[in-house]
Amino acid sequence: MKKIILASALSLPLLFSEAKSFEFPDKSPYGEISANVGYYSQYIWRGERQNDGQSAIQGGLDYSATLLDTYIDLYVGVWGSNVSGGTNSLSGNELDYYGGLTGAVPLLEDYLAWDGGMLYYDYPGMTDENTANGVANVDFVEYYGSLSATIPNPISDIGISYYYGYSPTGFQGNYGYDYQNVSAEVGIPNTPFTVSGGAGFSGSDTEGGNQYTDYIASLSTSAFGLDLGLNFTTVSGYAADVDSDQVTFSIGKSF
Repeated sequence: MKKIILASALSLPLLFSEAKSFEFPDKSPYGEISANVGYYSQYIWRGERQNDGQSAIQGGLDYSATLLDTYIDLYVGVWGSNVSGGTNSLSGNELDYYGGLTGAVPLLEDYLAWDGGMLYYDYPGMTDENTANGVANVDFVEYYGSLSATIPNPISDIGISYYYGYSPTGFQGNYGYDYQNVSAEVGIPNTPFTVSGGAGFSGSDTEGGNQYTDYIASLSTSAFGLDLGLNFTTVSGYAADVDSDQVTFSIGKSF
């Protein structure tokens, strides 16, 4: 599940007039529906290329409902993108189906949150370049859990998170992995721009599994009801087949 940012933001004026945009009706007692769609110059996930330098169209649809105010929310959703080559040598389309529970930790509502659920990666029409190497089934299910903390400070809140995912079938031999991330963002005074950055470490329980650190720096803004952004990403401590330095841009819309 992946998010947005864009290059042409740099060439936009500093002030924008917001265009009216479509909005879903007010919250229903039965939950709410949200959606997103975007264009990405590249599909990059945790520093890894998923689209072999090609652009991607991505979008998602989500439903959420509050089970216990502040402390427990239910969510289900689907997210999709085209994929082509990239780090995992996959070509075709990706559809992610997911569902779970999320909420805040009692007595620490402003600082600590939790999340847990199941995610199914589906690659319809996929051709797998690794099939000849014994990797025939690229679809798989992942069970996950995470904790995230917010550390307030005068300049910008700092976010820290820990994620663990386990798959009984795995993908290319990775049956379990964790991901630790730290991030922060700050608005540029007197401008509509926000600067953010982060670093994440991916580890694998599988012997010989990939372990690496990814870094990201971003510039983002909103104009005419659209989310625009520019990203720089790089990785370290990983196999040489990863193109470390990537500059990407995106334009997206959330409903």
